[in-house]
Amino acid sequence: MLKFIGSGSAFNTKLGNTSAYYKVGNQMLLIDCGSNIFHRIKENNLLEGIEHIHVLITHTHADHVGSLADFIFYCFYCHGEMGKPNVSVYSVYDVKVEDMLAINGILPRDQCLIKKCQSDTQYTLNFCKVLFERSSHVKEIPSYSIELCIDDKLIYYTGDTNNLKDSLRNPMAYDYVYVDTCKADYEGNVHLSLRKLKELVNSDVRSKFWCMHLDEGFVRQEAEKLGFNVVMNEF
Repeated sequence: MLKFIGSGSAFNTKLGNTSAYYKVGNQMLLIDCGSNIFHRIKENNLLEGIEHIHVLITHTHADHVGSLADFIFYCFYCHGEMGKPNVSVYSVYDVKVEDMLAINGILPRDQCLIKKCQSDTQYTLNFCKVLFERSSHVKEIPSYSIELCIDDKLIYYTGDTNNLKDSLRNPMAYDYVYVDTCKADYEGNVHLSLRKLKELVNSDVRSKFWCMHLDEGFVRQEAEKLGFNVVMNEF
């Protein structure tokens, strides 16, 4: 359903920072824009035919927002009508994306459109519905998962998390569940290990799950043998 520009964890540079997108006509939905994502977008002409980009931000770790400012600058000056904002950035209030962009020289409301959202509240974009839900990641910064409804498909995208909400353990309502999954497995892990995911999710519903944000030790075949899917980069 979603396509992936990158599928790796912060240090898995081979797979790139995890970022997903979806296109409808001249509109594009982009989830996160980590340190190497703008480069991948530009190198692969991903914006061809796109007039407006809707960016959803899960949290402000660099592997999720590291090239967001560069991406906005490029779209403002080089993509579409020069000097006309064509990027809308959506995040929950306490993520403070506007402050982060301002530090990087972006003038919110002038060079991009900022959409401050409330958690657990559904918002309607041009072609989908979006809801942000707090997730368990690190104590230093707020992190959010995202529920999407696109083309009558219900999607859950965990962002970075070390646990699953109860309803995802038997996710009959969801068509796709994209979940932060790693090989690393230790006490205090801020990401969800494959071992823990296996314990949380019954085998009969694992076909709905797609592992992403993969660390360097992650073995695709191991997850697939357990009945999970594993995302692949489009490029």
